[in-house]
Amino acid sequence: MLRTIAAGGATTLLTTWAVGKLLQHDRVIEPSRRLYDYCVKHRSATLARRLEPVTTIGGYSVIGSFSLLVGGMIAYQRRSWAPLQLLVGGAAAEVALQKALKRLVKGTKPAQETSIGPPGDYPSGGAARTVITFGMLAHLLTREWDSPAERLAVWSILAGLVAGQGGSRLYLGRHWPEDVLAGWLFGALILGTLVRVEGQLAPGGGAGRPGR
Repeated sequence: MLRTIAAGGATTLLTTWAVGKLLQHDRVIEPSRRLYDYCVKHRSATLARRLEPVTTIGGYSVIGSFSLLVGGMIAYQRRSWAPLQLLVGGAAAEVALQKALKRLVKGTKPAQETSIGPPGDYPSGGAARTVITFGMLAHLLTREWDSPAERLAVWSILAGLVAGQGGSRLYLGRHWPEDVLAGWLFGALILGTLVRVEGQLAPGGGAGRPGR
């Protein structure tokens, strides 16, 4: 398990660092800034107000509340602390690796006058946290479900949350488009590691279904 965590962390850091360097090329920055400027120029005050709560989905308070509530329910059902440990581990990994990435990539922030709320730099931590936490919760919830329709419904809700939260960051001018895309990638890589670890923690190394 420790090898999986170490390999996943290294892969996440190196991949997101390499992508960050590629995204700093003019061929990426120029169309990205045009898209950002278009969103700012055509921004609706009414829609912006409605999206402000959406962008908080990736905030630490919302993430922490959902992790404790839903993660605690799953942990109680399974009679195991593993779900909560995975969720806490995912949050800790996002904080630690994001700090390292900010030092390695040196991204820029949008101007405060074009941003509704505090702007952020590379990668979007809120976008990453939305993928990590809600993705892990979706995985834990659907792992034991037999109905494809139920699984599809949960993963569709997740996709909507991720798209809505990330899109709101761009629409409100808080992040460049590439920062949001990198946040999704960053979160997906951490989520992939958590899923592998969860499989190793399950009885039989993931071959069986806990609680069955």
